[in-house]
Parts: sequence; C-alpha cells; structure tokens
Amino acid sequence: MSYMSGRTERLLPARSVWTTSMVWWHAGFYAALACVSYFALFGDERHSGTPLVIGALVLLGAAYPFLTRTRDLRTLRPTIYVALLVAVVVFLSFVFDGAGVLLFVAFPQVWMFTSSQRQGVAATAVLCVGVAVGQISRWGLAGTEVYGITAQLVTSFVASCMIGLWISKVIEQSEQRAELLAELEATRHELNNAEQARGALAERERMAREIHDTLAQGFTSIAMLSEAAQAQLRAQPEAPAGLVRSLTAISRTARDNLAEARALVASGVPSDVQGGDLLAALKRLPDTLHLDSIRLTVELPDSLPPLPSTQQVALLRTAQEALNNVRRHSGATAADVLMDIPAGDPPLLRLTVTDNGQGFDVAADHQGFGLKSMAARLDEIGGRLQVTSAPGATRLMAEVPTEAPGPGATDSGPGARTDVTVPGATA
Repeated sequence: MSYMSGRTERLLPARSVWTTSMVWWHAGFYAALACVSYFALFGDERHSGTPLVIGALVLLGAAYPFLTRTRDLRTLRPTIYVALLVAVVVFLSFVFDGAGVLLFVAFPQVWMFTSSQRQGVAATAVLCVGVAVGQISRWGLAGTEVYGITAQLVTSFVASCMIGLWISKVIEQSEQRAELLAELEATRHELNNAEQARGALAERERMAREIHDTLAQGFTSIAMLSEAAQAQLRAQPEAPAGLVRSLTAISRTARDNLAEARALVASGVPSDVQGGDLLAALKRLPDTLHLDSIRLTVELPDSLPPLPSTQQVALLRTAQEALNNVRRHSGATAADVLMDIPAGDPPLLRLTVTDNGQGFDVAADHQGFGLKSMAARLDEIGGRLQVTSAPGATRLMAEVPTEAPGPGATDSGPGARTDVTVPGATA
C-alpha cells in the first residue's frame, strides 16, 4: 500500500511492511516479465502480434522503477502505474494466451500501489473483467469456455480482494503498533532528558552549597583579615604605602570574588553579566583582573546583538581565563581584547585576545585545564575556539553564534571544535 487512512507520515515509506520487503517484489515482477517474454519469443504460439507483446512488456518493465519508487509512494505516480499495469495485462489477454502468468504479480501490485482499499477493489474488478473479456474474444463464446472463464473471473476477484483486504488490515494494525512504539520511544527519550536535567539541577544545587560553604566563607575570611591588617597599619605612624595598597587590592579582590560566588549560588549567572551587560563586564577587566605590569587594551563595539546569558557567560569566562593565562605563563608586557561582529552567515560574535609574550606550542599536550575548559564551554553553545601562537604573538579567538541553533543541528556547524595552528618555532 502506498498510504492508508490512519497511517502516519513518519511510518511511510521507511518503516512500512510493504516498502521494507519491496526488493523481493521487484525480483518476482521481473522474473514474471522474463517468463512471459520467453514464451512469446520461443513458445509454440509465435505470430505477428509477438512484437506487440514484447513492446508492451518492455514498456511495463521500463515504467515500473520510475513510477513505483519508494519516495514517490504518496504521489500520483503509483496510481498511474496501476492503470498502466491493468491496461497492459488486459491488452495481452487479447493477443497472447500466456498473459495469465502476469496475474500472479498483477493482483499483489494492484494492492501495493493503490492509495486506498476502495481503489484496490475497483482496480481488481477492472483487471478481472478485462482479462475475462480478452480470453472470451480469443476462445469464443462456447459454453464450456464461458463457464470456465466466469469461474476464473469470480474466483480470482474474490480471492484477490479477500487476501488484499486481510493483509491491508494486518499491515495497518502493525503500523499502528509501530506508531505506538515510536511514541513510547519518544516518551522514554523525553523522560530520560528530564531525568538528566533533574540530575544536572541537583548537581548545581550541590555545587552551590559547596561554593557557599567553602569558597564564599574563605573569601569572607580573606577580606576580613586584610581589612584588619589595614586597620593595624593605619594605626602606625609610618605604615608602608605599598603594603597598604597591596592589602587594599587583596581586600577588593576577595570581596569581588565573594560577590561572584554568591551570585553563582543564587542564580548560576556571574554577577558581572547579570542584566545582560556583557560590554560593561569586559570594560571592567583591567580593574578586576589585576594584571600587574601588563598593559591591557580593550576595544569593544558600541552595542551587541541580543545574547542569551549562556553566550554572555561563555565569552566573559573565555576572556577572563585567557587573560589569566597571559598573566601567569606568557611573560607578556601588553595584551589586547577585541570584540567585533564579522560579516557573513551565520551571524557570529567574535572575541579575540592577543599578547606579545613568549608563545607556546599549542599542539603539545598541556597539563593545564584552561584551554580545554574554554573549548568545552564554547562547544556547549555551538561556538568555536581557535588558538595560534609564536614567539611575540599569541592569539586566542572565540566565535559564538548570535542566533540559537535550530533543531537537529549537527557537529558540522560553526562550532564544537578547537583549531590550533603553530606558525614557526614556539617557545
């Protein structure tokens, strides 16, 4: 059957019983055509109509693969093929006695390629009547022949309809069960996703408690101790100014990180980007990161396209981690942070961090977690991380989509990988 009432679009043609066993029907069909052609060419009944018989068989065999393709089963093509099949078999019954062999494949194909049970019954009736009329035209109206042809007509029609209707009902029920199984599978998948989401939420809550009980308390202690030390130094008449400034920086850093930890506990979003102000958070990087003697330049556009919090957090964390790596490992004296919107499709937002440090071999197996963490964070939102490095010039570039990926997005999109290039020798 090409389609039936109640069958779902997703079950046909890929999961239909008819279509999964079509290869055997193809083989049987062409075997029947070969047998009839052999009898017409080499049998005892060769006559002037043999070229017509061969031509009709060739036409039917040539049309079959183009009108009964699996992807076309819901179109008008299978109906056209059924009409051609009935016409060829009826025609051959007028000119060739061996045409009856084709009934063994014609009856099943009528039920395979008609679009409804009613059309199957009608096509079967036309086929039986047409073949009977052809046989009568060849053998005459003698009583015995008429009775035999009539019995053959009725028996063939009843048997074909009974088998066709019964098999159609069986297949319809099996496909309804298949639809139910598909729905159950989809429900199980949704439940699995829900369970994973619940597990992730539970883990976030656990991490929030851990942050509150450890990091937040530790930052509070650091801030209080540094402020107490400042108070003691201010009580002395000749307190070293550099030491006071260092303690002030320690206190400010501890309180900034305390606010960050509390924000993570409260909502999972860094406090710097609450409210969606990524540009402001990036502008504050020279003050919040304390890069010592490194001169940091930040170049940002006037505005950004609307970004969800996940994209904002990923970009901010990437910039922070990249600059921390510059401070700890590069030996650089200058670093630049640039954010721009490159032209092209799909729309992207690009963050570039460069420094003039000693460089490193990005292809080597590094023990640190910084690059891996940045790549994993960007991978989660469909972004891409690219790192190139040489002595005196290291560049880290992160690109994230400004539009959410559609359903069914695959890894062939713009992100989900880290590209590394090492031009020249590295330190």
